[in-house]
Amino acid sequence: MPLIEASTILATLVGLICNWKQERGAQATDRFQDFMVWLSHHHFESLRERIYASEELQRELTALLQQDFAVLGTKMDVITGAISAVADKIDSLSQVGRAIGIDGEALSEQAVEVLKVFDQLGARRMVVFDHEPVCLFLFCQKAVKFSDGRFLETDVTALASMGFIELVDQNRSGNPIFGITRTGSAFAATQPEVAL
Repeated sequence: MPLIEASTILATLVGLICNWKQERGAQATDRFQDFMVWLSHHHFESLRERIYASEELQRELTALLQQDFAVLGTKMDVITGAISAVADKIDSLSQVGRAIGIDGEALSEQAVEVLKVFDQLGARRMVVFDHEPVCLFLFCQKAVKFSDGRFLETDVTALASMGFIELVDQNRSGNPIFGITRTGSAFAATQPEVAL
């Protein structure tokens, strides 16, 4: 399945689960079946058919819907927050998000800069130091100082929570070492070059 189609289905499912949860979810004993009936009542037949066409999707969706509603709500908030934060950094989408009133935490300029530098250098690893606003990019051995050191750790955590980077190790001093993901590299490619 093409990435754009899969992404569209996922985004649609997330939105519909949020709507279903608000309208009916707490009342249902069999949440999966209730959700499927809800999809029919709201004329989402093609999505319903796609779900029934995949046993794996049915299984995963059933497991997701059986979770405690507080946990499910938190997961949906994380997904929608990540979508909003990424959209805020892409031309045209940021204006659309603001126009419809998305009030989410955007990725900071520094977080985007860290990711862009990571990708632009072609580095395989990044060491984040807790005592100074510097990241060391490995195999190219380039240290880069970022302007807002106070929030560097927060920005790196935000990148990791969105799946743009992942913790892979730590050095002898206990500083975290991150790797960039394909998703992170793809997002970084949408951003303007950084002067190094």
